[in-house]
Amino acid sequence: MLIEAHPVSPWQANCYLVAAGSGDSAQPTACLVVDPGIASLDVITHALEGRRWQPAAVVLTHGHIDHAGDAHAVAARWGVPVYCAEADQPMLQRPSLGLGTSFVGIIEEFLGADALPLPADLRPLVEPFEVAGLRVRPHRAPGHTQGSTLLEVSDGGSSVVFTGDVVFAGTIGRTDLPGGNMSEMRETLRRIRSSFPEDVPLLPGHGPDTTLAAERLSNSYLHDSYLHHEM
Repeated sequence: MLIEAHPVSPWQANCYLVAAGSGDSAQPTACLVVDPGIASLDVITHALEGRRWQPAAVVLTHGHIDHAGDAHAVAARWGVPVYCAEADQPMLQRPSLGLGTSFVGIIEEFLGADALPLPADLRPLVEPFEVAGLRVRPHRAPGHTQGSTLLEVSDGGSSVVFTGDVVFAGTIGRTDLPGGNMSEMRETLRRIRSSFPEDVPLLPGHGPDTTLAAERLSNSYLHDSYLHHEM
């Protein structure tokens, strides 16, 4: 599996391009676009120039504008579907629903209004599916947003987990925005720690990649003292 990370938006969110196998076939290679945040269309277009990669689908870890703001534009440019958990889909049309009214001014600076067009082919993200030679298995992971979803992606030879804004290297996503909930985040983190192999790569929505083993060792939010703390 080949994975490219491209930081996009003023928040430097990671947008990922994922292709099965080596991705260097002489034939056009379908790829997956994960989290095309605001201002990512030009970045993605430039990254694909000179390559034989062709987007086959867009998949979102959650609905915040820094991860999903250009989902409609990427989908329209290549005529592909967008997968997003239903709980976060309203944010794709009205970004402030995921950030709060205090962000409306910032959103309007970027977009001109607190509004975006919905992707023409918007699909729920619940069941595993196959696309571009990849198997995508969603794992519900509320805490940062109600629709936050971990994406376990495999090409049959290797697997990775895209964690969005749930787990970063050394920390976790904030829970104080609309739809965030610390108790739900704690339960999500418990499931992460028990559900995935220690050596699985974790590819977050911001910052460098890591592994579950590294986070169990150095991330205090994945230690027993936090996970089993009674609120």
